[in-house]
Amino acid sequence: MAVRLPLAKLCAGVLVAVVAMAAACASGGSSDPSSPCGPNPFEHVYHPQRLKVLADCRTITGIIDHVKREPDGDDHIRLRVDDPSLLDQKNIDDQQGDLVLEPVCVHAVTQEDAKDACSGYHSDVTVRPAGTHVRVTGPWVLDTEHGWNEIHPVVRIEAVP
Repeated sequence: MAVRLPLAKLCAGVLVAVVAMAAACASGGSSDPSSPCGPNPFEHVYHPQRLKVLADCRTITGIIDHVKREPDGDDHIRLRVDDPSLLDQKNIDDQQGDLVLEPVCVHAVTQEDAKDACSGYHSDVTVRPAGTHVRVTGPWVLDTEHGWNEIHPVVRIEAVP
């Protein structure tokens, strides 16, 4: 004999599940605590609400084209990715066809609104020089302020042959 739930209870249960999933995504939470990106990779990102999560944790490969130190303590790295499906039109137009990587809190922070996010924390991500073929891990996001896709924050960069 099938159990029938009133439609209102069924809809309420679905709504609760959807709201919980949305909250986890918005806070950077991962449903997998053993993820290489950790349970809260956005903990030291300033203004994390500007990042729309496309994938909780991705590992990608490519060649570093350019590294620039930013006043928010992050490095802005352009990566020529092996998988161009990671890019959007703003990556192509504004980032020379590269994916943006942002390891956070790797330098002293001089940007006032970013100081709290890095307070008492320094990333142990090793930034590789331009020309290095790398494997990068971190959340794949859309930076809604700039309109391009990124790995932000980067949790690991490894040189690969």
